[in-house]
Amino acid sequence: MPTKKAARSGSKPRIAYLIPYLRGFRGWVTFVEGAIRGLQKYVEPVLIVSRGDQAAAAEKFPHLERHVLPTVQAEEWSGTTLSMLRWMTPSLWEARRLPDLRVRLVHSMEMFPAGWAGDALARSQRKPHVLTAFGTYAILWSQWPMLNRFYHGVLRRAAAIYPISHGTEAKLWNAYNADLGSVTVRTILCGSRAAEQVPPDAAKRTKPSGAPVVFSVGMVKPRKGYHVSLPAFARLQKRFPDAVYRIVGRPPDGSYNRLLSEIINRKKIRGVKFLGTVDPARLDRLYREASMFILLSQEVDRHFEGFGLVFLEAGAYGLPAVGSRSGGIPDVVIDGDSGILVNPGDADAAGEAMIRLAEDPELALRMGSAGRQRAEHLTWDLFAEEQWEAYARLLG
Repeated sequence: MPTKKAARSGSKPRIAYLIPYLRGFRGWVTFVEGAIRGLQKYVEPVLIVSRGDQAAAAEKFPHLERHVLPTVQAEEWSGTTLSMLRWMTPSLWEARRLPDLRVRLVHSMEMFPAGWAGDALARSQRKPHVLTAFGTYAILWSQWPMLNRFYHGVLRRAAAIYPISHGTEAKLWNAYNADLGSVTVRTILCGSRAAEQVPPDAAKRTKPSGAPVVFSVGMVKPRKGYHVSLPAFARLQKRFPDAVYRIVGRPPDGSYNRLLSEIINRKKIRGVKFLGTVDPARLDRLYREASMFILLSQEVDRHFEGFGLVFLEAGAYGLPAVGSRSGGIPDVVIDGDSGILVNPGDADAAGEAMIRLAEDPELALRMGSAGRQRAEHLTWDLFAEEQWEAYARLLG
């Protein structure tokens, strides 16, 4: 039974949304909050959430109709087919037992495993099923043969798939070309509230004085590429001995921590501070104090950067960015305009890019201004408008 019934508007189509995750600070949470709030202008959302997300859903969307499954996104999955079946079978069963939701469409806001439950719900409701391909989870399941067999059917039955970046779309086609022949695949770029939350004055930079302050935000793990950005920073520090590097994000585990410590010692790097997680006020201050933003995301065992929301956040503060040509980052950072992109793993090129920004204040200011414009363009309003257009084509 629904936990809350929304007032029926009559003029807006009802659409069921399979919500992957709503707790903590994750890309899924940011995406769901922004997307659902933007889409309410066009549709009447009906939320399908995990049992563990009930409280978060009630807090974030108190006025929306909500239904509960045992799980939608098996976050603690151990990585075996049997464990995934154990996690998802109750939800597949419960999805088929939900009452008639009177929706026009079922939208799974993540490919795997949320899309599995979404497929079951769409079939029981006899409605079209569409999926968002968020990043890693668009292709992660391809490495397990049994799950692959299930998901070929999910893909072939889908009415449409909406990757959040062209990089994600390319990986989807590469992995599942044969299954997508009759499926509409359309990239709809992720949105952001960064420019709305960061006042314009924070982006109005002056020519930097003093040593460069390099800044990164992202969980400290191999996929975020700190083992590449640290050697890159070492090149900058040879030219600017007083340069500092500040890193915000959950601290590394034992093995990655040892690797980063070894790089710092071997390269004789100074001024690196791992700050862990910080509150919003301190994060705001750190962005304002920075000279440039760097995140050299890598592809590790099918894990990749689906979009790169943090680059829009940096752009909202008027920071020029150095990023990698990986996943969805080229959709966010326009190479030569709002930042400089280098090949993944190329620490020398990244170091030269930082030196270039530090030595050419005019270039840094120009790229920072373009970053702000990019953040002002890629909003949740734009995302919702394009997603609604895509729905309208399906719904006639």
